[in-house]
Amino acid sequence: MQAVTDLGFPLVVKASAGGGGKGMSIVNTREELESTLRVARSEAEKYFGDDRVYVERYFPSARHIEVQVLGDSQQVVHLGERECSIQRRFQKIIEESPSPVFAGEAGNKQRESICQAAVAIASAAHYTSAGTVEFLYTPEGEYFFLEMNTRIQVEHPVTEMVYGVDLVAEQIRVAAGHSISVKQNNLTPSGHAIECRLCAEDAFNRFMPATGKVLHLKAPSGEGIRFDSGLYQGQDITTAFDPMLAKLIIHASSREEAITRMIKALRELVLLGIDTNNEYLIRILEHPAFSSGEFDTAFVERYVGDLVASIPDRDQLDALLTAALLSDRKVQLLEKVTPQPYGAIGYWRN
Repeated sequence: MQAVTDLGFPLVVKASAGGGGKGMSIVNTREELESTLRVARSEAEKYFGDDRVYVERYFPSARHIEVQVLGDSQQVVHLGERECSIQRRFQKIIEESPSPVFAGEAGNKQRESICQAAVAIASAAHYTSAGTVEFLYTPEGEYFFLEMNTRIQVEHPVTEMVYGVDLVAEQIRVAAGHSISVKQNNLTPSGHAIECRLCAEDAFNRFMPATGKVLHLKAPSGEGIRFDSGLYQGQDITTAFDPMLAKLIIHASSREEAITRMIKALRELVLLGIDTNNEYLIRILEHPAFSSGEFDTAFVERYVGDLVASIPDRDQLDALLTAALLSDRKVQLLEKVTPQPYGAIGYWRN
């Protein structure tokens, strides 16, 4: 226990056998440590069947940067970095590639440094297949190794869109005993990609889990748009699974264009029958701190007042519902139709 406290507070407790924010807690004082460890171990056992946890220093204003790697028996290459700092409860919400933090000549040097560090880590482990090496990146430009995820990750499509490489196909090639089909000097990024995770939750009601049935689904489409999901009309959405319903990925020539197109695509997305975080995602994308690229993992907590909608009072709600009803074309047509039996009287009058 003394070795743990010697790290200094705040600390973060993590599950050894898994990720996704499960079994993860922040400890601010020595008095909280024992109870937090107990709860974290219980949660780790519940989700991963392994109650082992580890502790490391917590950086409250760092960014979460991860590097995609591919390896076979001859080489390990990287496919750039992903920016994963927009998170809620340690769960990523929006990811993008490349990261806006690596701007200019100095930024390019830092990008190359962190990507080469990822390659060195994977090479030292003789790693094969697709994997992700994750880092914390501080405002001072330092980076610290977090962990390596030895699997394909939810956010891999942004890398695929930027580099034009099918990462799953490369995994299959390696599993079949073949070499990966790319070389480091052939991997050139193009444009910018952003991914939003569509989740079954009411973001404006304390993120309560949402359940229901998919009554209607219309995904946005067009050049540079990718919609990954297993949704279908009539599908029951329950609390038995992870709340993520789908991933919407946009690729464009620049970050600014990608943000604009993502907002448009989210507004075109139709999913009736269940509450989602669609509007919440739009608010994040429209926030000045996001568009400027000046954010870290505390973004959601820092701007909670800007992101969560205020609940209208009764008079406002009545006015909004009335306006929506009167704007419906069917209601407008019914308003102009003479009701029966009076409509059948014709020219007969009293």
